[in-house]
Amino acid sequence: MSYSSLLPLLKKTGSSLTVEEFQSRINVIFHDHEALHYDKMHQDMWESLQEQINLLVNDFYKFKEPNSNLRLLDIGCGTGLSTQLLLNSKLGGNIQEITLLDTSSNMLKLAEEKARSWGKKYVTINSEISDLKGQFDIIIVCSVLHHIPELDSFLNKIDSLLQSGGIFIHLQDPNGDYLNDPIYLDRLSEYHRFVSHSSSRNLIDFIPKNWKHFINRIIGRKNYIDYINDQLLSEKVIKRRMSAEEIWSVTDIHVESKLDSINKGISVKKLKECLKNFRLISQRSYAFYSVLKSDLSEELKNNEDIFTLKNELNGRNISCIWTKN
Repeated sequence: MSYSSLLPLLKKTGSSLTVEEFQSRINVIFHDHEALHYDKMHQDMWESLQEQINLLVNDFYKFKEPNSNLRLLDIGCGTGLSTQLLLNSKLGGNIQEITLLDTSSNMLKLAEEKARSWGKKYVTINSEISDLKGQFDIIIVCSVLHHIPELDSFLNKIDSLLQSGGIFIHLQDPNGDYLNDPIYLDRLSEYHRFVSHSSSRNLIDFIPKNWKHFINRIIGRKNYIDYINDQLLSEKVIKRRMSAEEIWSVTDIHVESKLDSINKGISVKKLKECLKNFRLISQRSYAFYSVLKSDLSEELKNNEDIFTLKNELNGRNISCIWTKN
């Protein structure tokens, strides 16, 4: 149970909430503030994720032709990026109705701005997946699974929401089955050598991050982590400020961090155990050097393309497409 990993932090911050309330509220506040910066911060996703969605959709078309007039549910839709990319794919013309679900109202506002240009019937819902009812033909979750403390109940809910013969797509999660793969670790070292050789450091780079952060806050230069802490304190979610790493350990609960080396990635092997009513159509991987393609040199980009063409599975991230029996 992933919630248990948060108990030391719950105690450290002096929170009086239950661990479930603690995780939920921090997650919502974090994403409400991140919404203002999300698309700019994650510009690297547009190129790489479009490629991954196109590959998964093409894999599905080799399995069977999808129906028309499909109802799409985007869980944890964020700013609407994943739906936008799915609509850009070969499958986009088959989608007629879209439901955008997110716990962050600020994320939903930005998603709705995109949705107005899609020419599709859409609805936005500011809620948890547990509150959702209805049946859908496609469910997509992008950069979501690693935020979910209890995957079993989350995936059971997806099963109940998806029609028989429906499509389930997930991507942009750390690859729990291969993060210790020797080949991946060699490539990670190669990337770090490249970065260290190609960058120069200034004197300010040697000042510890927590010192720079404290100095900036004292002189009024707040970043969005400061504003998150301000709101958490005002709502009495916490009594003591949290570092960025501590906040991320709560929101990205299945991502290995300095604070948590146990909850590490999303395992396709584990997903197969949970998704007993599903058939895995295609499993893919990407970010073979730990970062998305747009952050690589031309040489490493070419290597990434080769690994993708070979459908190697030992990249940093995973993407899969399933169908419900």
